[in-house]
Amino acid sequence: MRRSQVGAVFFVNQNIGKIEEVSDLIRLFRSGSAQPLLAIDHEGGIIQRLTKAHRFTRIPAARDVAATMSPNEARTLYALAGRELAALGFNINLGPVLDVDEPSNPAIGVFGRAYGTDPEHIAAYAQAFIEGFSGAGILCAAKHFPGHGRSVNDSHTGAADISATWTEAELEPFTHLINSPHAPPMVMTGHLRLDPIEPDGQPATVSASIVTGLLRRRLGYQGVVVTDDLDMGAISHLMCREEAVVQALAAGSDLLMIKNLFGYDPLMPQRAVGWVRKAIAKGRLSKAQVMTAADRVRAIRRQAGLQTVMSDECEPVFTLRN
Repeated sequence: MRRSQVGAVFFVNQNIGKIEEVSDLIRLFRSGSAQPLLAIDHEGGIIQRLTKAHRFTRIPAARDVAATMSPNEARTLYALAGRELAALGFNINLGPVLDVDEPSNPAIGVFGRAYGTDPEHIAAYAQAFIEGFSGAGILCAAKHFPGHGRSVNDSHTGAADISATWTEAELEPFTHLINSPHAPPMVMTGHLRLDPIEPDGQPATVSASIVTGLLRRRLGYQGVVVTDDLDMGAISHLMCREEAVVQALAAGSDLLMIKNLFGYDPLMPQRAVGWVRKAIAKGRLSKAQVMTAADRVRAIRRQAGLQTVMSDECEPVFTLRN
């Protein structure tokens, strides 16, 4: 913090204690000159880290919101939730979920995290989510590209292969939002294997064919691409952290999320910057590509009302960590 090397922080269950403790942590991160992005999962339902116990409004799961509220009513609820997050000091919400609802899906469906099966219906509620939170100054990350809803396994524990179940219709909610007047400032990629698009079998998070080819070129997305947690089993079972960092940036990602809980490394953010420099020196990454990613991150910092005070030496990679 003193060296202004903390670009962004991701709050998870393990560092959400009492509300007073959360406030103290946020004050700590706000005390330096870096003014990091502060991110949290605040979808609703089971994926709501700040609950009634923290004096926060309960948000129903996405499936229940869509079943009981109109998009306008949902927007009002999300606006209230956004004001509560902003008052505490957060500026990023890792939501909404744009996945297609499949009740048997172990990561999305069983928890009611998706709004439905119709792409326009999903997009309408996701738009309400983004507009509600953004009105309070909270930036949103639409997830999980290119579509986690019909996977038969959970990417937390291993690679989620969607090759046999995925259809082009799962891109439609993302297309609707990207082409809307309020495009999501961030899109989160999932650790999802999609062989028809990436024949090498690499998960979307580290696939240039999916991040750059599909999301950026075909869908035209110009905002920040953030990875899902690179410490999740789907990635950690395939490669070490260094490879994950380099491959995610090479694929076209801008923000790298690393939970850094299991196998905790207190020097991990500094190491990540070192890995990026080494990859540039070896020609695996171009400096222009890395700095383009940093420029996108600077843009959302400005959108969040934060100044960029970190030096270029520290800024090529931003790690969201606990």
